[in-house]
Amino acid sequence: MIARLPLTALSAALLVFAACDRGSQPATEEPAAAEAVPIAGMYEVSGSTTGPTAGSEREISGTVVLADKGETYSASFHLDTVWEGEEGVLPAEVIGKASGTIEGRMLTGSAETQLVISTIPGIDPGFAYIPRNTTTRLVSKSVTTLAADGSILILIENTPAPGEDYAPTRTTLRGTRTSAAPIEGESASNVAAPPEKAED
Repeated sequence: MIARLPLTALSAALLVFAACDRGSQPATEEPAAAEAVPIAGMYEVSGSTTGPTAGSEREISGTVVLADKGETYSASFHLDTVWEGEEGVLPAEVIGKASGTIEGRMLTGSAETQLVISTIPGIDPGFAYIPRNTTTRLVSKSVTTLAADGSILILIENTPAPGEDYAPTRTTLRGTRTSAAPIEGESASNVAAPPEKAED
């Protein structure tokens, strides 16, 4: 004679068996998240600089090189823009270096900048043997946000260095990481330092 288990006891036994069977199966692994692009590297950026008056906006683009030093960073940059002076709108370069702190993928720091302007209208100031003038020195505060995919957003507040005459401006740059240079931890020194300011 076959013993009959109460319905409740039979249900409990089936639940225990199912749980043991599931425990013997290997857990399904979730796909690993994509590794974030390193902070250090060379970035191609573009954007604009706006002044305090309506319509005072000029395009700016070029290269930013970042070196990651753990909790701090150093940077150098070489950007192309234009400058409106007594001789009209002239091609100009923005050259400088920056440093600051790293928190996650946000960089906060300051920079020293100089504008280099060709003395010949229409000629790139970076062209060999072209006479150049170094104009206003700036002190800038920047906040840089780096996405995991290597895209970059830089917000810069520009003010005149002591003794300089310059209306504050704001620069916004966006771009992407194009190479791994410089090697993490090394100084960003492959961008030429600005020339000495000409005597008045």
